[in-house]
Amino acid sequence: MKKISDIVEEGIRKMPFVEEAMNAGLINYSSLARMLQPFVSKELMKDATEASILMALKRRSTMGMNSLNLNPKNFRAHIGDIFVRSGLSTFTYVNSTTLTENQTRLLHEVQSIPDTYCSFTQGMYERTLIVSENITDRVQHIFKNEQYLTGNKELSSATVMLKASNIRAYGLYYYIFKMIAWYGINIIEVISTSNEFSIVVESKNINEAFSVLMKIKTDDSHI
Repeated sequence: MKKISDIVEEGIRKMPFVEEAMNAGLINYSSLARMLQPFVSKELMKDATEASILMALKRRSTMGMNSLNLNPKNFRAHIGDIFVRSGLSTFTYVNSTTLTENQTRLLHEVQSIPDTYCSFTQGMYERTLIVSENITDRVQHIFKNEQYLTGNKELSSATVMLKASNIRAYGLYYYIFKMIAWYGINIIEVISTSNEFSIVVESKNINEAFSVLMKIKTDDSHI
C-alpha cells in the first residue's frame, strides 16, 4: 500500500512550478493540502484527511525535498557568455529526397553574404531552417517545390555558451526551460550543440529571455 507521503510527493511533481514556489515560501500548505486531497484519496483508495496531507507536506519541507537541487548557484560555473541575435525566421518542410540537395544549394549561395545566419534541424519526418531575414526570399525560391509545413517571422535567439563541465550539470537544461516558462516566454525553437544552447523566441520577448538567462548566470538571488 502506498504511503500518504509518497502520494503527496507524486502529486506535487505533477503540478508545474509548485515545488519551486514551496521552496520560496509562496505556497499556503493548508490550501495545497485541500487541493491534493482528491488525488491522494484516489491513490490511497480511501479518504485521506486534510490534516494527514498537511502533515506530510510539513514533514517534506522539514526534511528537504528529494528532487534536484535546482538552485542557480549550481549552474553558474557551467554558463559562459550569452549572445543575442535578432531578425530570424523559421521554415519547416517535410523531409524529402531533394531537401538535402536544396539545403546544400542554399549554403553554397549564402556563404559569402555577410551577417547571415543559417541553421538546420532535422527530425524523423520534417526539417526546420532557422535563417536570418536577409535570405528568406532566397529560401522560399530554392525550396519552392518542397512541402512547406509552417514557419515564423520576427524572431530572435539567445545563445548560451556552455563550458565543457555542463555535461555533469544535471538539471541544467530543465532549469533553463523552467525559468523561461515561469516568466511566460514561449520558446519557438531550440538549437543545441555540445557547448552551445540557443532558444529562439519572438523578438518582443527577447529582452526578457536574455534577462532570465543573465539571472541564472549571475546567480541573482531574486530569480
